Amino acid sequence: MHLAASFISMLVLALAPAVAASAAESVTVPEKPITLSRGQRLASGHWMESRAILSRTGRIDVATHTWSQSEGAGFHAAVIVFLVDEHGNRLYSTKPRSYGVNSRHLPGDDRTDSFHEEVPVEIIAKADGVVIQHLYQPESEFLDRLEDVKEASGYLAGILRDGAEILLLGSLP
Repeated sequence: MHLAASFISMLVLALAPAVAASAAESVTVPEKPITLSRGQRLASGHWMESRAILSRTGRIDVATHTWSQSEGAGFHAAVIVFLVDEHGNRLYSTKPRSYGVNSRHLPGDDRTDSFHEEVPVEIIAKADGVVIQHLYQPESEFLDRLEDVKEASGYLAGILRDGAEILLLGSLP
């Protein structure tokens, strides 16, 4: 599998106790919050760890720690949390959240972000599992900035060259 594509990792945790609608069609929700943590090395020196908590009221809270131990490159990665039924069918997914970090020892090489979403109680009643999915997007913030500097320096060099020509032409008799 090519790393530049997407490196996907999933972990499923069965909800306990099982959630189901009763004969009277009322919706039953889990009594306790469901917590799932998933940490992984996405590539050499590139790490992401997420913790998802599904409350009994239908709120998903997610905290994600993203960091680079790579000396040469930063990266981007995204996290999505799914609720699935007993057959692994997706019932709900959070919006993907993408985070980027720089290479090690540069400012911004480590970050922690949080978000939450509300899930309809009817979906929670059908859910039997939670899935955390990390998507790897190797990109170097440092290399992007070098490219920006290269482009700006070329533009600046052109301005300086034009200014020097004007000065030289102005000094001719």
